[in-house]
Amino acid sequence: MTFQLDDTLALLERTPGTLREQLAGLSSEWTESRPDAENWTAYQVVCHLAYIEEEDWLVRARMISEVGPTEAFPPVDHGDQSARYAGQPLEQVADRFSQLRRSNLDAVRPLLTDAAALDKRGLHPSLGEVTMRQLLSAWAVHDLNHLRQAQEAMAFRYVDEVGPWRVNLGVLNRPA
Repeated sequence: MTFQLDDTLALLERTPGTLREQLAGLSSEWTESRPDAENWTAYQVVCHLAYIEEEDWLVRARMISEVGPTEAFPPVDHGDQSARYAGQPLEQVADRFSQLRRSNLDAVRPLLTDAAALDKRGLHPSLGEVTMRQLLSAWAVHDLNHLRQAQEAMAFRYVDEVGPWRVNLGVLNRPA
């Protein structure tokens, strides 16, 4: 498969709505469940996505477009950001994520004027040189990764309740 800008932007536009449809109005028993202490809850996933939207993708896209590989991207904490949004209900954090995503996509589109813009390079602090195309691809896959993570966390709420069906439910059969 090859990179398609329009498809990538379409996916990025849909992530906030997908999260909202999946999580809004659910009880905390769903949004706070998780497989174990090492894994995030759906609420933590939403907090992480909102934070990363504030601090990561657009900053890096602008640096690729304006600075190039002469200066490394600033470091970003990719950990749990729920303390940052402490006391805010999931819907409020999801709204923040949605607003930020809309604004970021509006800001990034003018940077993507032609094929050459996708080949521009920036400097990741640990991965080295990366292109705008790679950044946009990683942004989309990052979304998909965390959507899966939220679904997996919620599925574990019923890990024992599914009984013998567990063998048929891949989301509950994590590698040891």
